[in-house]
Amino acid sequence: MSHSAQGFIPVAPDLIEELQAIVGYDQVITTEAEVETLSKDCYWYSPVLKNRLEGRRASAAVKVGSVTELKGVLAFAYGNDLPVTLRGGATGNYGQCIPLCGGLVIDITGLDRITSIEAGVATVEPGVRVINLERAARAQGWEMRCLPSTWVKSTVSGFISGGSAGIGSITWGGLREPGTIKRLTLLTLESAPREIVLEEAETLKAFHAYGTNGVIVELQLRLAPARRWDQLVITGREWAAVTAFATRVAYDDSIPKRLASLLEPSFGESFRPLRKWLPEGHAFIWLEVDQGCAAAVVAEARAKGLNVPLVIPHSDPKRQPMLMEYGWNHSTLWMLKSHPNHTYLQLGMGANFAEQAARLKARFPGQIHLHFEFVRGRAPSGEFGLVIPVLIPVVKFVDEDHLRGVIAFARELGIASNNPHTCYLEGTPDDRVFASQLALKHTADPKGLLNPGKLKGGAINSFIAQNFPEFLYA
Repeated sequence: MSHSAQGFIPVAPDLIEELQAIVGYDQVITTEAEVETLSKDCYWYSPVLKNRLEGRRASAAVKVGSVTELKGVLAFAYGNDLPVTLRGGATGNYGQCIPLCGGLVIDITGLDRITSIEAGVATVEPGVRVINLERAARAQGWEMRCLPSTWVKSTVSGFISGGSAGIGSITWGGLREPGTIKRLTLLTLESAPREIVLEEAETLKAFHAYGTNGVIVELQLRLAPARRWDQLVITGREWAAVTAFATRVAYDDSIPKRLASLLEPSFGESFRPLRKWLPEGHAFIWLEVDQGCAAAVVAEARAKGLNVPLVIPHSDPKRQPMLMEYGWNHSTLWMLKSHPNHTYLQLGMGANFAEQAARLKARFPGQIHLHFEFVRGRAPSGEFGLVIPVLIPVVKFVDEDHLRGVIAFARELGIASNNPHTCYLEGTPDDRVFASQLALKHTADPKGLLNPGKLKGGAINSFIAQNFPEFLYA
């Protein structure tokens, strides 16, 4: 194995032929443009990651259509000391599936069977698209507890490996809450890949680990009974009044909800397909509420002087427009299209979130656009059930130091931050989940070849450590 001129670990021609023998000639991709495409995700949300990861790509890509083929490719990679990065729909924003050191990208979207939906549990292969699982579940009277705004393109295993929360989290919390992920089956990266089965709370060892400590080949997810969700757009000129109404509905457990988003007026102009329903200068709320409660919510909003310009009755399958595609990080996407010199942050707010946000905006005038998603989380005591406002602001990008300054000031205000401008996973010394992820890494990936460098403290192949320190330890 040699270090190529571009800084990638290459795949020699004779090895390409071996790969083709495993998966078929057309399933091994070596053309530069195609490999570049299959090596990237939505990392460009972050100017910091765009700068650091722009030149990173695999040396070859492999598309697998069965677990047998996947096992063969993993054994091949192990025998030839080739780094392996797994790719699903590539809708992640942190460079989760961008290889730092070349080697192979394995596209798992061909593993797309829904094995069963029984008694509120879905058993699926990793490459199943979220939209297909949601529609199959609803056809049987169920729905996903949590799904991303990128549901059309994202895969189930990609959501589990790189996501954290989404539509439905207002009721069920994030993906890491006990109960949603029932079982994960992983393959090790060894000469003869073994299966590792993780049940219930143990699944956190592989959750949100970017495929660094095992290759997911089967998932079991618990579902929720399907509801008929009406979608409501509520607007108002006074930010305080709109915020108060969003908070009241979000915190009212008597109103079944799947989505509760609150956005400043500055977002409205960017949502082009929705503009005719968004009066200029109005803040707005997206809601998905049970059809049986929708009329009462609309009446209350109007009684409080707010506008309800759009009510979208439930339909299966959903029809455009879908408010869920203008919430969560899709809101960020729409804004970045019209504000290309901006980026975003992920901030966990306190009960005084409106005051915290006002102080943040005052400290950085004209630079921060507020977008809240309400999720169900945990009280300081650890008890699940508390509704928490999560702020996903769009922020003017000056430089990396400026972003650090925004995050630092937010922390002074008691706001927690998950930094979306890093591709690395790391934890504190007392972080038990992170420690368990590291332990699984050493078991499942003895040579340190799985998405190397992303899990800080994990095993790393000595050749990779020697030749790519700037990416592994930055």
